[in-house]
Amino acid sequence: MLRFLIVLASALPVLAQVPVPVCPGLTIVTAVEQQAGDYESIKTVESVGGGQVRLKYSSEAPNTDLLSSGPPIKKVTVHRIMLATDLESAKLYEQVFLEKSAETIPGATWIGVSAAVLRALKTKGTSELSISNAYAGLELTADRSKMPNYYSYFTAGSLKRIPGPAHVSVLVNEKMVDLPAIRAEGDFVGDKAEFFFLDDERNPLALSFRLGIGAIKPLLPEQIQFCQTIAKSRGGSMMTNIGGARCDKPNGGDRDTLRVVKITYECAAPMTAGSGAGAGAGSGRLPGDGVSAGESALEKALADTGKADVYSIYFSFNSDAIREESEPTLKDIAAVMKRHPAWKLRVGGHTDGIGSDTFNVDLSRRRASAVKDALVKRYGIDPNRLTTAGYGKSQPKDTNATLEGRAHNRRVELVRG
Repeated sequence: MLRFLIVLASALPVLAQVPVPVCPGLTIVTAVEQQAGDYESIKTVESVGGGQVRLKYSSEAPNTDLLSSGPPIKKVTVHRIMLATDLESAKLYEQVFLEKSAETIPGATWIGVSAAVLRALKTKGTSELSISNAYAGLELTADRSKMPNYYSYFTAGSLKRIPGPAHVSVLVNEKMVDLPAIRAEGDFVGDKAEFFFLDDERNPLALSFRLGIGAIKPLLPEQIQFCQTIAKSRGGSMMTNIGGARCDKPNGGDRDTLRVVKITYECAAPMTAGSGAGAGAGSGRLPGDGVSAGESALEKALADTGKADVYSIYFSFNSDAIREESEPTLKDIAAVMKRHPAWKLRVGGHTDGIGSDTFNVDLSRRRASAVKDALVKRYGIDPNRLTTAGYGKSQPKDTNATLEGRAHNRRVELVRG
């Protein structure tokens, strides 16, 4: 039995004992910071069983290719498979998701490190690890006898645990939770790195990392002027590379960062990688969360308090287009309204603090209207039961100075009437 597998026990609070269970529907959202605003990538566990975990990766980010004549937003959807044996013992961490490349890399993990790496950090204080230096545009095979292959883009290094307690604040099932973490620093052929891994050998997710610390050079005045010219011609900022510098980091900084900001899941039974892919999923509730059978957490919040903040409706970058990963939440909202035909809901849109007041109010209004439109057209909800409002950045719940704070501010608020 794999060590990364999750066994739920109702005797203790779910989040305290098992922060992030691995099961179909587990969704991990990471945020990336740019001058024009944050964009989010979404990793979803599609199936667990047969000795593997199948992932879907989706991102919609500003097009950063200087020579591209394509759309301003680049959409990427790929599938990857993690082998059960690698989740236990792999020393390769492929943190880059490439299009048109092999789905499986024997010997590597995708969304965190293996149980063996975390165990070594906790017991010995050190561990070997290799990370990927692959970049967008590559098409890589997992066949070592052919080139280009994934293995030729790994850089070997070593990790050293930083003593002391650590945690990472993440929105877990719509609530801010301090997840226990192991902090480690690494050196990869002179490239400095820092990691925060979820402190659970059954699922040691990478909750945060900084790769190439300080590797981005500050821009010179003429480079800043060049970036401004490019941004004006493209209608926004760009991540253009200029001899080791980047337009989105005029003061310099780290080459690559990751920050998990949201996690959602629905598991009601233990899950194993060797069991059927559908086991333990789809109940819509968690043991010990106070939600009765057949009732969702959203429904309980609306019934008890008359309002609910929803973070699992995802939109395209600076857009009101709803991403497909939002469907389970839209379906849940529709089901709740059908079970309570007397309820009416006000759908409120809220943004983070990046951008002007005018832009954010307009964006939040359009996003609220898009949610109403989806509920009416796709799920048959009477439009007279839904009203919309856009509040922009006027009602923040957290600081706008951090990625996680801005993620906490971007939300859809439901208020029962």
